[in-house]
Amino acid sequence: MLEIGKAKGVIANTAYTETDDHMTRTYVMPILFDDESRRRVLAEHRNNPIGTAPKNGRSAVEHSQELRTILDKMRRHPMAGKYVSICVRMFEEYKIGIASGVRGAPVKIFEEVYSSEEACEHAIFLKRVSDLMEHYG
Repeated sequence: MLEIGKAKGVIANTAYTETDDHMTRTYVMPILFDDESRRRVLAEHRNNPIGTAPKNGRSAVEHSQELRTILDKMRRHPMAGKYVSICVRMFEEYKIGIASGVRGAPVKIFEEVYSSEEACEHAIFLKRVSDLMEHYG
């Protein structure tokens, strides 16, 4: 039988949170705090924010290990408060939203408009990097 204190830790998902924090401090933040590494991954993401799957005999374009490490961290973020790409008009207009984390609840949508999905995805990436640096800085 679980003790009351342990049950609270399980409900709060404390082990996951502490592990994620350790992995972020150990593997992600050294990349982002180093000016050269940060510039390199920002440029790489700007040039290819989504990556490309292999097709018609062409090989896939994969991100570097550094960028994959950062993207993996960002994918672990809970849905509540997560930046998402909103397609307003296909191939013409995209906006950034913030998910509520509650199924069926509306997404808060920012006013700024992006002309492509890639531009919107890169803007989201920049916001997430900024948030991480602010949180861990």
